[in-house]
Amino acid sequence: MSLAQWKRDPGPPQEWHDWVEELFSPSLNLEKEAIMEGVNKETAVKSKIKRISMLDPETVREVYERVHMMSMMNDEMKTTGLKKSLPLEQKSTVPASSSPKEDVSKKTVEVNLEESCVWDSEEISVLRKVFKQVKEENRKYRVKNKEIEKRNMELEMKYNSFLKDLDDKNFKLTEVIKANSRLKIHCEHLQNELDETNVRMTAMEQIFKEINEEKGKMVKDVHELRLAADKERMEKNSLQLKLEAIQQQTASEKIALEESIRIQCRDQIANLEKNVMDLTKELNKEIKAHKTTKRGLDHLRNHFASLPLSHIVPPNAVNSDQISQFQY
Repeated sequence: MSLAQWKRDPGPPQEWHDWVEELFSPSLNLEKEAIMEGVNKETAVKSKIKRISMLDPETVREVYERVHMMSMMNDEMKTTGLKKSLPLEQKSTVPASSSPKEDVSKKTVEVNLEESCVWDSEEISVLRKVFKQVKEENRKYRVKNKEIEKRNMELEMKYNSFLKDLDDKNFKLTEVIKANSRLKIHCEHLQNELDETNVRMTAMEQIFKEINEEKGKMVKDVHELRLAADKERMEKNSLQLKLEAIQQQTASEKIALEESIRIQCRDQIANLEKNVMDLTKELNKEIKAHKTTKRGLDHLRNHFASLPLSHIVPPNAVNSDQISQFQY
């Protein structure tokens, strides 16, 4: 099974365990790189060997023709001699009436495969037996190869899982190292802050000592101030009693004064009402006299309006507007 086939069909899950592996645990001292290096070398050597299929008729025909040609040449060389037969064979391979292209081509000999054969029946039986043995061995090796490939795939899966776990652990280790460095820097910063805080605490203790001394003084002052405040409170209470007495006296005097003022106001209002009545009577009298005078004036106006102006207006009287003639 190739790696591409395994990627398409990865096989059983990781939870599956081979009973053969559990029963016969292997003890190997090899690593994956050494095994893969040997497999790569074997495939490189095998790739240089040309594989010929035994079921290809053209290939079998070429093999038989080549073997038959070699046997005929060996027989001819034995009869005529190697030195004399070589020039004759070179001349016989090139006919006189052939074209330039046909001179270059080799001479082929047709062989009937059914009538002629290179090997006899015993050799063929031996070949069949050997081929059968080779085929059985190939089958066994193929089964072993499948088991080895399966085992390799499982080992590769485990190796990949271990490699992934190792990468994860390396990543976590890197993160932990970074976090540790950050925590170390933070710890140094906190230590510096602690030193500064200790210095400040020493200064604050000195300040608190001074504050306690000032507090003692202030407590003494507050006690004296409380005594003074109590004395002032007593004086305030006495003054407040006096003020309440004065306020009560003032309220009674105010009530009496308001009553007297109210009586005076009533008397004045009565007098004013009497004066208003007297003035109203006088006003009514004047209104009657005004009406009488107005009626007499109207009679006089009517009387004088009926008389001619020549008997009333003197001759030197002004009849026009004289204001526009004044000069300032």
